[in-house]
Amino acid sequence: MPITIAHLKDQLAAYLVRWPEDFEVVAPLLALTGPDAFDRSTMTGHVTASAVLVNPKGEVLLIHHKSLDRWLQPGGHVEPTDDSLPSAALREAVEETGIDPAALTLADPVPVHVDIHPIPANPRKDEGAHRHFDVRYRFDCDDPELAPQLEEVHAAEWRPATDLDSEDLAARLQG
Repeated sequence: MPITIAHLKDQLAAYLVRWPEDFEVVAPLLALTGPDAFDRSTMTGHVTASAVLVNPKGEVLLIHHKSLDRWLQPGGHVEPTDDSLPSAALREAVEETGIDPAALTLADPVPVHVDIHPIPANPRKDEGAHRHFDVRYRFDCDDPELAPQLEEVHAAEWRPATDLDSEDLAARLQG
């Protein structure tokens, strides 16, 4: 069963209980109303899911994304077969890094971070500029053997949490 708006709103409600100071960031996601919120062709913006993978040393796994030419945590678009945002984040992490899913444990069912960021137009994929409403989950990783998906990523590296694109997210991983 595909992810629903009700599931998204439940996740965001739990998130706001923990981090009420993020209400303004989350407000555009709370305004979403239909299944097009998860459709990558919705150019006003759509929900994505990311996995913040943390190894026993406290390092995070970052991938170098080919299209965006940036180091990011694994993540991406929600698929119709995903039944929850954490499962979408897990699927993306496994696809992009090659890590065995058995080595990944969802650390908390509540998102660790929500971020809205612009995505530039990609003529190769016939996509205009749009926004990603990224819901991020922490996964602990026991066996960090990597086999990156080279179609989408140049490389994958374990890095300090301070290399993440958000100081708030890095601080939440330390706490």
